[in-house]
Amino acid sequence: MSSVANLFIDKTQAPPKEDQGIMDIGKNCSYCNQLDFLPFTCEFCKKTYCSNHRTLEQHHCPHKDKFYNQAPPVHADRSGGALSSTSTSTTISSKSLFPDRAADRKLIDEKLKKSPEPTTIKETQFRVGDVAGTNAFKKFQKFLSIQKDKKSSSSSSSSGGGGGGGASGSISRLFGKKSSSGTTTTTGNNAPASKFADMAKLKKNAQGDAKISASDRIYLWCVYVKDPNAAMNIEQDRKPVYVSKNWVVGKSLDSIAEKLRISNINNSTTIADEKLNIFKIDEATNEPRLVKTSDKSSFLKNGDTVYLVRGVI
Repeated sequence: MSSVANLFIDKTQAPPKEDQGIMDIGKNCSYCNQLDFLPFTCEFCKKTYCSNHRTLEQHHCPHKDKFYNQAPPVHADRSGGALSSTSTSTTISSKSLFPDRAADRKLIDEKLKKSPEPTTIKETQFRVGDVAGTNAFKKFQKFLSIQKDKKSSSSSSSSGGGGGGGASGSISRLFGKKSSSGTTTTTGNNAPASKFADMAKLKKNAQGDAKISASDRIYLWCVYVKDPNAAMNIEQDRKPVYVSKNWVVGKSLDSIAEKLRISNINNSTTIADEKLNIFKIDEATNEPRLVKTSDKSSFLKNGDTVYLVRGVI
């Protein structure tokens, strides 16, 4: 039995190779001479070691200086560039085996920030998808055009077919903004009283989060443009709401959609066609402008009209 046992301890006592058969498995450790069925070979001294002496320090590798003096390995980053590694570890970590989704998402977000989203019609006129019916800018632009034509038509009819005030109507006149002369489109001495009555009506009927203090509330009119081709009367179809000046626009949008029972899946979908966007008429240019969800709601003013439009940005 002792001679058989020695075959697994010291291969110098092993029978000739042609007589070993299936017993010729594993190798003896060059440090302790123990037979190991899964031996390790040192890439510096080229000798074989067991699991207990596989590292440079454990088997006192005579060529370990080669390891410590070698240049650090260079790894390629995700964008194709070269990044020098300062680590000399030879172990494989889980990070090299599984992709870091959070880091990838952060990298994508940084790239998107470098090319900001458009906020006006002109900035999107050459974008892919503008010709499709899913573009929110095009939907809103078409809605405003139809409303303006309808307003101009009714004004022409009421003036006996003359092309005076109706034909020269603009988006700003349509929604009660100031004209270039500094006067509002509402005529007569009742204009201030009418504006005061509208604000009183807005504050009385506005829906919003009851937890918002009165001093932090911003009262708005909201129009949901579900179908840009549908006949709408903005004065009748607009809804009174209020939001907090301390919120970002994204949270205000969520609150408005909830109070008005408008389907809102912005936080749960990646399909751009189904996302809600918020627009308003820019007072300086009289052009429709996208309100970024990352902006603070404090730039909105009491009595402003905002428009919810679903589609691609």
